[in-house]
Amino acid sequence: MGIRATEGHRTWLFDLAHGNLSEPQIMQGFIRYYVLEGCLLANVQDDLVFRTAFGGQYAEQAMESLREVLEKAVGGGGK
Repeated sequence: MGIRATEGHRTWLFDLAHGNLSEPQIMQGFIRYYVLEGCLLANVQDDLVFRTAFGGQYAEQAMESLREVLEKAVGGGGK
């Protein structure tokens, strides 16, 4: 699991799930902990659901925030 098994990764997941990150922080964390490790959006969702105790509502909120930031980054404008 490499860099994804660090305290920084766990903190990023917590903050993502609880809405504590700015858009640049969301993007930086996704790139650092997932893209550079060869992972996908599905891996973020898997980590939120199976490797945390945050609950489904937080996982949904986190994934929605992440998707919106990624859509904005590619010019989709989000929701």
